[in-house]
Amino acid sequence: MASKVDAASRRDIVVEAAAKQFAKHGYDATTMRNIAASTGILPGSMYYYFSSKEELFAAVHEKAINDICDGVLRMINPANDAWKRLEQASQGYLEAMLNNSIYASIIVTEFPRRRAPKLREKLISDRQRFEAIFVGIIDELPLRDGVDRSYWRLALLGMLAWTHVWYKPSGDPPLTVAKTLIGLLKDQTVVSA
Repeated sequence: MASKVDAASRRDIVVEAAAKQFAKHGYDATTMRNIAASTGILPGSMYYYFSSKEELFAAVHEKAINDICDGVLRMINPANDAWKRLEQASQGYLEAMLNNSIYASIIVTEFPRRRAPKLREKLISDRQRFEAIFVGIIDELPLRDGVDRSYWRLALLGMLAWTHVWYKPSGDPPLTVAKTLIGLLKDQTVVSA
């Protein structure tokens, strides 16, 4: 039993170290040897936990997406109307991104289309799982006829994602940022009363 716990613990250590290396150097410039050196694990032993750098990156990316999804879902009160749920989801997204900038930078800067097909499919699948939360909410918004909800969602998620680059903790809180960014889109596309 102890060996399974130790292996899981070491695997988590490897994922955390890999996240730091990928965030600092990018996927292409990071090697399994770099990651091993930052963990104290022998380079050859890294392959006990992950068969390749691609598999390790997929685990890092999945952890990042899981953390973000958890943060988003925790914030949403299903009893609220769609606009309020969108604010809550956006706030949860920002807080998850801004409170864990190492993982956020990986999500924001490592683009699936630059990767091998198997890894690309995994990254896209992770992102689609996250985006599905927003799809469900945005589908309920009272937007004008003709507004493309896919573009609306992508515009909002793009604005939210890039807060990772410019946000300062001394500035507006995540809820204010979320409301402001949603407002920019809402003002142009909401059904007039």
